[in-house]
Amino acid sequence: MRGRLGGRRCAVGLAAVGLVVLAAGCGIRPPVPTMDSVERPEWRVGDRWVFRRTSLAGGTTVVTHQVTEASADGYTVRLSGLTPVVTREWTMELHLRGLRVGEAFVGRFEPALMYFAWPLRLGKEWSQEFEYRDGRRDGRYVNTWRAGSVVDAVDTLVGRVYALRVEHRGSRGERLDTYWYSPVVRYWVRIEDSVGGYTEELVEYKAPL
Repeated sequence: MRGRLGGRRCAVGLAAVGLVVLAAGCGIRPPVPTMDSVERPEWRVGDRWVFRRTSLAGGTTVVTHQVTEASADGYTVRLSGLTPVVTREWTMELHLRGLRVGEAFVGRFEPALMYFAWPLRLGKEWSQEFEYRDGRRDGRYVNTWRAGSVVDAVDTLVGRVYALRVEHRGSRGERLDTYWYSPVVRYWVRIEDSVGGYTEELVEYKAPL
């Protein structure tokens, strides 16, 4: 599998992507990172993460997450491969403002949903009260997030990746999703969405030159 990191090609793709960009040399496996303090990344227009999405029923599709806008106000990430296309609006802190399906907003969070609380650390927990509007489940909610106590070695389709696991739960303690964040790719490398009923695993990462 061929992957692209930081504008350079490497024949082993992302096999060691959990710690270093493979421009340092292909086939070199780095030590497990400590992740004592993971700072907020900066996304750029053209950043692209390609995933294989698998539904509970077993169907698969390729979904590309690509940054299409980046400004002092935040980021727009377009999810292609879905019909219709889904767009996510993020703040600069990578808090989720809302979702669009096609051209229509289908969900808004006020304040923006705190998927990340920087700096990330092992065992860190945070919670948030927010208002959600989608015309069906409008109301005020409280969500919680908890990072894992150890660095996970995640076996993805492109090899083993070291990442920080974060569990996201709802007001009654129900798991909404779990994602594994890698500071090298500046995104999650795997997500298990309990609400949507699917998992996504990274198969390619591309950063603009």
